[in-house]
Amino acid sequence: MSLIERIHAGDPEAVREAEICLQDAAAAEGTYDLRRALIKHYIVWKGARRDAGVNHLERDTEAALRHSRALCEAHPDVTGLAYQLSSLLVDTGRHDEALRLLEKLLKTMTAETLGLELRILDSLARILYMRGEFDRTIAIFQQIFSRALKSNGQALNEEQESFFGSALARVSRIRVNTGDYAEAVRVIEAFPYKIHLPILNNTLERARALLRDGPPSQSADARPVDLDHLTVACVKHGTKYGPDYVNRLYAMVRRHLPGNWRFVCLTDDPHGISPDVDIIDISALQTRGWWTKLALFDPQTPFTGQTIFYLDLDTVIVGDLGFIEGLKVGFYILEHAYTPGYNSSVMLFDRTFAAPVYQRFSSNDTDRLVGDQDWIEECMPGIDTFPRAPIRLYKSLEPDITSTELAQTGAKIVTFPTEPKPHQVPHEWVVEHWR
Repeated sequence: MSLIERIHAGDPEAVREAEICLQDAAAAEGTYDLRRALIKHYIVWKGARRDAGVNHLERDTEAALRHSRALCEAHPDVTGLAYQLSSLLVDTGRHDEALRLLEKLLKTMTAETLGLELRILDSLARILYMRGEFDRTIAIFQQIFSRALKSNGQALNEEQESFFGSALARVSRIRVNTGDYAEAVRVIEAFPYKIHLPILNNTLERARALLRDGPPSQSADARPVDLDHLTVACVKHGTKYGPDYVNRLYAMVRRHLPGNWRFVCLTDDPHGISPDVDIIDISALQTRGWWTKLALFDPQTPFTGQTIFYLDLDTVIVGDLGFIEGLKVGFYILEHAYTPGYNSSVMLFDRTFAAPVYQRFSSNDTDRLVGDQDWIEECMPGIDTFPRAPIRLYKSLEPDITSTELAQTGAKIVTFPTEPKPHQVPHEWVVEHWR
C-alpha cells in the first residue's frame, strides 16, 4: 500500500511520515498529491458526524490550511486550489482574507466557468451572512438566482436542489431574523422550483409559525428573567469533557452574572466537580452524546427554578451576562452562524413552555436526525433567537483577535461547537477568560 493510500486509510504513522517527507519539499516526489491527501485527511470528520459522547470530532484545519497555502504558492494559476484555500480560510475564521481571495477569483471568471462563479458567489454570501451583513448577502443571492435560473431546465437535479435550497433558506432566514416573517414565507413560496430540503423546509415552517403566532417573547404569558430565581445548567455525560470544564464554566458564570442564581450540572459522573456546583444525576439516561440535553426538558428533572439558562461546556464567557436579565421567556436559542438553523450551545427557556421538546420526542428521532438542535427546530420552529452580537461561535471570529478587539464586538459568550476546544486555543483572550 502506498503512502497516500495509507493516509486515505487513516494510518496516523503514514501522516507522520508524510509530514516529515514534506519538510524537505524540494526533495519530495509526488509533493502535490501528498499535500492533497493530507488536506483531505485533516478536514474529514473522524467517524460518524453523530456525537456518541466522545471527542471524535477531531479535525486539524490549521494543518490543512498550511498545506493548502503551500499548494497555492506552488501552483498560483490553479483556480480549484485557490477556491479550496478560501474554504479553509472561512473554516478557520479568517474571513477578511477569504473575502479578498474570493473577490480576486471572481475577476477571473468567464462565461465557461459559470458553475465555479456561482460557488464563489455563494461563498461570499455565506461569509457576509456570518458577519451579519444581511443587505449585501441578499444582493449576492439575488445575483446568484438571476444568473443561474436562466440556464436551468424544467426541473432541478439533486446537486442543484441542494445549492438553491441552501441559498434560498439563507435569504428566508435573514427575513425571519429581521422580523419580516411574511417576506420570509413569500421568497420560498414564490421560487420557481419546489425544493425538498430539510433546512429549507424547517425555515419555511419557522417563518409560518412566527407569522401565525409571533415569537413567544411577545406572548402575554412570557415572564421576564429574574436572576435571583434562575437556574444556570450544563450537561456532562460520558468522557468527552472532564470535570475541569464544569468547574471553569461555573467560575466564569460566577464572575460575569450577578444575582442569586443556582448552578446545576446534569451528569453521570460527579467526580472532581466543585462542591459549589449542584448535581443532578442522569446516569440512568438511555440517550448518549448531545441527545442527553433532552434531560433539560424532562418535567421530572428536579430543577428548583422555572427558568433555565443552559450553556454548553465548551463555552468561554468573555463579558457581562446581564443582557439576559428582563428578557421575556418563552424559549430563546442561538441561531447558527454558518447554516440556517438552530444551535443549542446556548438556550434560555421556561420549563413549561419548552416541555414539548421532551414530551413529543421518540427514540426514532435519534435515527433520522443528527442531533438535539435539529429536533428542537422541528418540534418548536417558532421560538425566539438571541441577538447576534452577544453570542459568537469561535470560528465566526478572526483567530488572532485580541481581548480588546473582542470586547469591541459586543461578544459576551463564545462557543466552541467543533474543533478546536478552549484547552487547545492559546490565544490571549481564551487564556484570560477560560479559568
